[in-house]
Amino acid sequence: MSVPRSLAALLVATAASTALTAAPASASAAPSTMRAAVIKLTNAERAKAGCSALKRNAALGDAAQRHSADMAKHHFVGHDGSSGSTMTSRAETAGYTGWRALAENVAGGQRTAAAVVKAWMKSPDHRANVVNCSLKHIGVGYVKKDGRAYWTQDFGSKS
Repeated sequence: MSVPRSLAALLVATAASTALTAAPASASAAPSTMRAAVIKLTNAERAKAGCSALKRNAALGDAAQRHSADMAKHHFVGHDGSSGSTMTSRAETAGYTGWRALAENVAGGQRTAAAVVKAWMKSPDHRANVVNCSLKHIGVGYVKKDGRAYWTQDFGSKS
């Protein structure tokens, strides 16, 4: 069965419109919505690579959120915290103990969840963390301060 050209054009236009209205987390979205969108988009990238979905982990989420807040407060983007904390010390302080692997992605400035995941996927080192199939847990941090977004993804797996 063929679809008339005018109907096909209408279907394409409707699909495009739906895609625009269903776009993941914009800059005006709540922080929890932004974090959830990053996890959803990260898991979509993992699925493309043949990896299982990451499970949200509250301790990693706390570590990531605290690091994003620290970066926002002190206006920097980096893996070492303003107090000298590291990804490992932040994860353990938040209660993620007994781990066998940890990884972290940070970013600053991207206005949407889609933009930050896209940026991470364009960076070989960050992409490697996203599609590392041995990682099983995720926590995401997001803070917006003075119009700038600060992002952290913490990944882990336990023995």
